[in-house]
Amino acid sequence: MIEPEKTVRESVPGLETLELEKCLQFEKFSHEDARQTAEKIFEGYERLVRGRKIRKAIGVRIVVDGLLVYQYLMDGKKEDRWLKRKENMVWEFGHSSMYIREVNDITHEYDHLKDDTNLAICGGGFPIIIQGEIRGTIAVSGLAHEEDHGLIVEALRQLKEEGKLQ
Repeated sequence: MIEPEKTVRESVPGLETLELEKCLQFEKFSHEDARQTAEKIFEGYERLVRGRKIRKAIGVRIVVDGLLVYQYLMDGKKEDRWLKRKENMVWEFGHSSMYIREVNDITHEYDHLKDDTNLAICGGGFPIIIQGEIRGTIAVSGLAHEEDHGLIVEALRQLKEEGKLQ
């Protein structure tokens, strides 16, 4: 038997990602919170790539209130263009870049942006929502875009569960 909730989720593109955006909102998000988030992202990266023959380098970029508060490119990562493109998606559309990708996979309403060199229709850009307002972004790039997105979400979830982000 098919669960009604699952049917709704499958029929509404990006619904699960929208729910994550609602759950992963904060009362505050400091520079120290950005550093801790980046640490959790890299911890998640290490778990994810453990045992892989090829360990692709990633970059992490966190912007809060218009200020770049954290950026790190692992050895082997030559540029941050994709980080900025994912960040730009969040600012342009007010949602995670994964949400835009999921919607586009079904509706194709963003297909015209595929060649835009300033935007990236793929996972890995996530809004920092503070007191109901998008005030920053977290971007990860270097792995499959679903993995980039997953690293951000898992890091934020862990920090919330530990009580380090509220």
